Amino acid sequence: MNKHILQVAKFEIVRQLKKPAFWAATLLIPLFIGVVYFVSFISAASVDTDVHFDEETKIAITDDAGILSPGAPYVINGDKEYGIEMVKNGEADLYFYIPADFAENRKAEFYHISEGLEIFNTDSGILKLILSQDATTRVSELDAIALTGEYEVVDNKLTKDGADSNALGKAVIPFAIGIVFFMFIALCGNRFLLTVVEEKENRISEMILTSISSKHLIVGKIIAMLTLGAIQIAALVIPVLLLVFAKRDDAMVASILAMVEIDPVSIALSVLLFIASAVLYAGVCTFVGSLVSTARDASSFIGPAIIIMVFPLYFMQMFMTEPNLIVQLFTYFPLSAPVALMLRNGFGTISVPEFCIGIGVVVLFAVIAIRLAVKTFQKNAINFSIVKPKFLRKR
Repeated sequence: MNKHILQVAKFEIVRQLKKPAFWAATLLIPLFIGVVYFVSFISAASVDTDVHFDEETKIAITDDAGILSPGAPYVINGDKEYGIEMVKNGEADLYFYIPADFAENRKAEFYHISEGLEIFNTDSGILKLILSQDATTRVSELDAIALTGEYEVVDNKLTKDGADSNALGKAVIPFAIGIVFFMFIALCGNRFLLTVVEEKENRISEMILTSISSKHLIVGKIIAMLTLGAIQIAALVIPVLLLVFAKRDDAMVASILAMVEIDPVSIALSVLLFIASAVLYAGVCTFVGSLVSTARDASSFIGPAIIIMVFPLYFMQMFMTEPNLIVQLFTYFPLSAPVALMLRNGFGTISVPEFCIGIGVVVLFAVIAIRLAVKTFQKNAINFSIVKPKFLRKR
């Protein structure tokens, strides 16, 4: 790589890394995620939602519906008023009343001495626990399993050829890479625009171009911005991965990790597509920045490009089935190709050759966008008063 390109890239990276605003923007989201997780963890730890009671808990039940087995514990002979008096006198901590029309209304009543505002009181679930335990004693083991639903139904998906299919597991990593791409756009979009426009507004480009070519300047800036974007993405992704690793024993996290299927070819192509898409987006933003004279104009021009890039999301349902003409157009149109390819790869509706062709289209137009950015910046670097950008030299 040319030494001038490396010098520009190094200068831009060091200049941005020295800015407190860069680190504030980079660490703000991970810090917010950490605070939210910490607060939720403390809240969950302080609230006991499990239904439990010990031998010292005095329970009384009036079973007018006759749902409990004869001789079941906690059942009293008294009526509802008698049970309430037991609670008032301290003879019972918890009193449950099962009315005679329980089968029709499916409502029972619960009485206890309140200790203030009890938002998370779970003692009412004790009656459900007692009734379920009593019911299981009257049925066979298989009936108990069927009634309680304490069993797992394993989903075995097959392809048309009869082979095992794990479409959801295969889609996790491609879609995760797609989410990272959108994070990249959100974090780095304005930076690609402003890095060129600011120098034109401040008339710094006049002095820079006297010692370095526009090609070396633009390419160096793009490399620097991509590197800074990678740092910001790493600051977001690494904490998430560490959190997943820390919670790997959690039932939900463990089930997701067990479902994920590692397809080396798909992952490699997804990473390659992400890199090519990032370079394409950087090239388009830099090209727009080289056309205009102010940051305000750049923002208005880049808007339609971003809309076209995310437009395939509005037709997501089409990408779930066999591709039609619209899907094919999105797949091979340069600006929409990154998102379209990510969707088709995630849904498994694209073959490896098609995926490679799509990546080739993205790479080709990324190179074209960068070359256009170099040419237009060279011709418009000192164009401050003329609104209309110069594309061709005057003859």
